[in-house]
Amino acid sequence: MTPSSKRTSSYRTLASFSRIKLLHFLQQRGTMTVGDLAEATGLHHNTAREHLQRLIGDGFVTCQPESKDSKGRPRMLYSAAAGPDRAEGSIRAAKAQAAERHGDQVRRMLRVEAVIHSPLQRQLDALDDHLDGTGFDARLAIDDADGDHVHLHECPYRDMVKAHPEVCRVHFGLLKTLLEMTEGPLSADALHPLVEPNTCVLDLHRSDTEPAEDAQPQEQHRPAIIYHGVSDL
Repeated sequence: MTPSSKRTSSYRTLASFSRIKLLHFLQQRGTMTVGDLAEATGLHHNTAREHLQRLIGDGFVTCQPESKDSKGRPRMLYSAAAGPDRAEGSIRAAKAQAAERHGDQVRRMLRVEAVIHSPLQRQLDALDDHLDGTGFDARLAIDDADGDHVHLHECPYRDMVKAHPEVCRVHFGLLKTLLEMTEGPLSADALHPLVEPNTCVLDLHRSDTEPAEDAQPQEQHRPAIIYHGVSDL
């Protein structure tokens, strides 16, 4: 699957309100069985299972068999993906690595000087790749003077949001998980939907972490702006 088809896949996965509902319950309630999810969402068991497989395929949901001592086939337990995942073949780890490679390639082509392998840069690359892949027109600005924010324009899910505001909570949960997964100084603090027409703002918090070994100290405190993979750090 090419990078462009992966981005299309992520957009289409989250464009389904049935899959958003499944993610919503997993984020709110934790680990659930397909039966629990079917009852909570009103979906048929087979339909819920098909949607869950799509979410697993894009790295938004994880699945593992229930631990049990008795005989019989164990139930499968589903959870919203959370935390770093370094397991071999991990979809989430592969997506983070692909985002980093894409960011590096773009910066090299444009001869943009950047802290290419710092924890901050890895988070920016992953965040930008996710937002681009899920259809947002986003402007991410890291600025010590005004705080750290992501301005999300032209939400591709706005029609869904009008009827189901929980969509925003699900997307906020995905952004929180993404930044936790990439293990850097940034974390998602709050999401402000529609502060302006077709514009939402994500507040970020930056922790006081030590600079990466491969980064120059003076580069760590300069403002950063990223436009779909191109940053100035």
